[in-house]
Amino acid sequence: MDDTTLKVFCAALLHDIGKAGNKNIFGIDDEYIARHENVYLPVRKGRYSHYHAIYSAAIIEKNAHLFPPEFTSRQWGEGDPLVSLVAGHHNPASPLQWIIAVADRISSGWDRDIFEKIEDEIPASDYLNTRLFSVYEQLLKENDEYVTPDDFQYSYKLSEMTPENLFPLDRRHLVNNGYPHGVEEYRMLYQGFIRALSELLPREESPELWIEHFDSILMVYTWAVPAARVGKVIPDVSLYDHSRTTAALASSLYLYHNETDTLRESSIRNYEEEKFLIISGDFYGIQDFIFKTYADTKKHRSKILRGRSLYVSLLTELAADMICRRIGLHHNSAILNTAGKFLIIAPNTEWAKKAVQEVDREINRWLFEKTFGESCIGITSLTARPLDFVERNFQKLWDKITAHIERKKFSKLDLDLYGGAVENYLQLFNNSLHSPICPFCGKRPSDESAEYSPYVGDDIVSSCKLCRDHIFLGAHLVKNRNIAILSAHARCDSPSDRLLEPIYDKYQITFPDSSLGSLARNKDLFCYWDIQPWSNDKIESNVTIKMINGYVPVYSENDKYDERILFSEKTEKKKLEAIDQIKIGDPKTFTHISAKALNISHNNGSSCTGVDALGVCKADVDNLGILMSCGLRSERFTISRLATLSRLTNAFFAYYLPHFLMANERYSDVYTVFGGGDDLFLIGPWNAMLELATKLVESFASYTCYNENIHLSAGII
Repeated sequence: MDDTTLKVFCAALLHDIGKAGNKNIFGIDDEYIARHENVYLPVRKGRYSHYHAIYSAAIIEKNAHLFPPEFTSRQWGEGDPLVSLVAGHHNPASPLQWIIAVADRISSGWDRDIFEKIEDEIPASDYLNTRLFSVYEQLLKENDEYVTPDDFQYSYKLSEMTPENLFPLDRRHLVNNGYPHGVEEYRMLYQGFIRALSELLPREESPELWIEHFDSILMVYTWAVPAARVGKVIPDVSLYDHSRTTAALASSLYLYHNETDTLRESSIRNYEEEKFLIISGDFYGIQDFIFKTYADTKKHRSKILRGRSLYVSLLTELAADMICRRIGLHHNSAILNTAGKFLIIAPNTEWAKKAVQEVDREINRWLFEKTFGESCIGITSLTARPLDFVERNFQKLWDKITAHIERKKFSKLDLDLYGGAVENYLQLFNNSLHSPICPFCGKRPSDESAEYSPYVGDDIVSSCKLCRDHIFLGAHLVKNRNIAILSAHARCDSPSDRLLEPIYDKYQITFPDSSLGSLARNKDLFCYWDIQPWSNDKIESNVTIKMINGYVPVYSENDKYDERILFSEKTEKKKLEAIDQIKIGDPKTFTHISAKALNISHNNGSSCTGVDALGVCKADVDNLGILMSCGLRSERFTISRLATLSRLTNAFFAYYLPHFLMANERYSDVYTVFGGGDDLFLIGPWNAMLELATKLVESFASYTCYNENIHLSAGII
């Protein structure tokens, strides 16, 4: 990714951060404002307006020591300095400033005429007391409903993201309890934001990696800040989602105009050209990938389930990353990336189209070799104009995107390349190994590099490289919350603690316990993620937040004295083995989890009653595709609202759910196989699952403002 593209991306991500407060909260003096008014601010009705643009620049300059040094350098990339790009989007005077300005308008779903009219109509008001409305409340409602702010019953508390704060509250309840507090709530948010900013890594080594980490604290502290807070605009779009989509649009606009030699105002403001390439990806066969096996061994089954569930997320995340890197975009240009699906906004250039085709071939060739055609990723693309993103037009564009994705499902594999029997399949097996065929999947050949691996164990001995990697991931997920994505050739501290089969032959995975500064400087560290943000009551992390790891029950001191675990075992030998398995901090076995379904009875000595069995709960949101494509009125169906809806839905399953299981003793023995996007798969004591399913349906109803058109359906076995 070249410096100018990265600078444009960063500037667009930061362009509205000044909306998260006012000059007093940010500590901006009048002299600073007066010095920049005539440069950056537009004049409306004889007065300067949109002061948040200056506030955004001031936050960067005032806290320059907390940002990468490139952010305040005049030599970084081509064109205007970053601070000028951030502040100039409402009074653009250069091509790069116009790039940010147009991306801002497209993200909002406004075309030029509508944008300017609305800007003229915005009056001064008590904007600090405006709160974010829930997009769920208005889904599939009649056109004459929810037409003014007074029609909305629910809003979010202005606060940092926590599992509790994700639930919208009755606005009357907020008012009766003294909310909103306006300035004080914003001040607390900003103070928390600055504290988190001061701890962010790695500021000096890699601005590209740093901005991905910054994106996470921006989410934590601005998710409940409305992007639009004054005038006639319904405040149901998060400032975070608006900023994120603006950044993706801006970097693609820059690459398009730069590569087509049209980087000038008149061309940038042209909404009719097909400037964007919308790239979508869909992982086919997720459940088969996680659960399907042709082997009969039960060894490491829980680790394999955990590892495969994470692996699905890694495959889709890294497929999107691979496309972005090949085109020259930031990883976060994938504005949607959950539940095995992603959506990337890219420039409509020949280079980008070629890159998509190349990556598609490379990814699916690799997947075919590893899964023999059982799994693949469908990648589609279509061109779009800026005009396609504005009010009433985006729904048509989204329908076209959805249709492309659906058509791709009927041609998942290129039969000219992969049709027929797998060539030389039998020649892949090494009969000198302990087990030539992998005992875990029963379809891939065992590999010499996995033979006697400590992750496989001395009793099984053999494994294919992929199953060994799944066990490796499953073993580390519980005890490590940080995961590093490295280049395949990067040097690791411990060669045994990494994948044997780098993903797509390009990505290595480790669970680091030391500094990765040198890898970041050498550009070998692609991503550094915190995959357990739910493990505390609030998010505390200095790296990127990725909600891709579910809750796994682990042994505690109390389990040593739990009679149910021993009662479920019939022989003394089994009882001793059960005791030996209890190691504080290790994941509980399914046998021990099933024992938690027993009831301790003290009527006749210490005994247990009931059935020790597992229950399986699967649930998903009914007709989510319809909700996303038809739920909003056409004039409100914008890319930012779509991003808000997708992120909030995923957060319920991938953030709230695992924290809820961890924090509630009744459900703390429930195991998350996967949870994200719009569905979940849980395993736990059978009697706890009955209660849990009801509880989750009730919680989701509250989460979605009790909208009768939104349902969570669950089934239990």
